Amino acid sequence: MRATTTTLLFTSLIALAAGCANDKAADEQARRAAEEEEKAKPAVKAAPKILPPVPGSARIPCTQLVDPAAFTTALGEKDPMELRDITQSDADAASVCSILRGGKRLTAKEQQKLAKKTNHKLGVLPGEEFCRITAYCWTIETLEGFQQRCKERNHKDSTELGTYSCVQGIQQGAVDLNVHQFFDEDTKCLIKVGGGPSNEDNDKIATCARTARDMIGPAQIAVGGVAPAAPATDAGAPAATP
Repeated sequence: MRATTTTLLFTSLIALAAGCANDKAADEQARRAAEEEEKAKPAVKAAPKILPPVPGSARIPCTQLVDPAAFTTALGEKDPMELRDITQSDADAASVCSILRGGKRLTAKEQQKLAKKTNHKLGVLPGEEFCRITAYCWTIETLEGFQQRCKERNHKDSTELGTYSCVQGIQQGAVDLNVHQFFDEDTKCLIKVGGGPSNEDNDKIATCARTARDMIGPAQIAVGGVAPAAPATDAGAPAATP
């Protein structure tokens, strides 16, 4: 009887040991399967850091952004155009540049004499603002988002510049003067171009806008001598106001 009990106990121990071994093998197999499954999953890349074209609310000097000589040529001016930096006039802009008509400044008497000849239509006098270029580069922009905001503000879609621009009409006397704003693909900035207070020529304003568009690129908005890489777009990022 004692032998039988011992035999049964021994048999039970062997069975228990075998069961434990089987459980360990099953656990090991499950662990390996989980590792293989994890390895098979595609690697998740970290989202790229999104930066605006000009980070940190840095300012771009007008002497870097635009070349007045290009406006002299494009507008067919006899005297060299001049440049004035008025960036401080717009708290949201990286740069605001005033292109001035060149030439000898007229005295008050000379202006009166000219007014008699032109029926008091003096136009843009030497030293006065011919057009103004404003660059908004502190936000993440997309062309689609910019076009949508243009529609929401009931401004006009235009291809007058040869590329898309959003045109706002500003009534000045009997004329509606155009202010062009466009998304620059090279810099990802929004560029706004309008005429000076005495400029009532929409064709000349459009010429200013084309000249600015063709001139401004990554080198012109470089901060500390380093041109920015084209940022990834983010639909949830804040947008500048056209």
